[in-house]
Amino acid sequence: MSLSSSVEDFPLFEKREDKERFLIALGLLASRSVTLAKAAELVGMSRSEFSALLRSVGFRYSYLDEDEALEEIGAAGEVAGKQPG
Repeated sequence: MSLSSSVEDFPLFEKREDKERFLIALGLLASRSVTLAKAAELVGMSRSEFSALLRSVGFRYSYLDEDEALEEIGAAGEVAGKQPG
């Protein structure tokens, strides 16, 4: 399967240029080259629309690596445990 046919077969978007723009934005986001807001802008969507689209196709992203994410989760748990109530 060629790259060109893969783009053509991509089910989201009608126009080839929209498909290409989305796939480029997705790659830039995955490589942490752009922010979510910039990727959304490249596709011509709001950040919330783009984020919803990513969730709908099962694309997960984070600006944290696994160790950083675990550290953040631990810190959030500590803060939650210290809350009065």
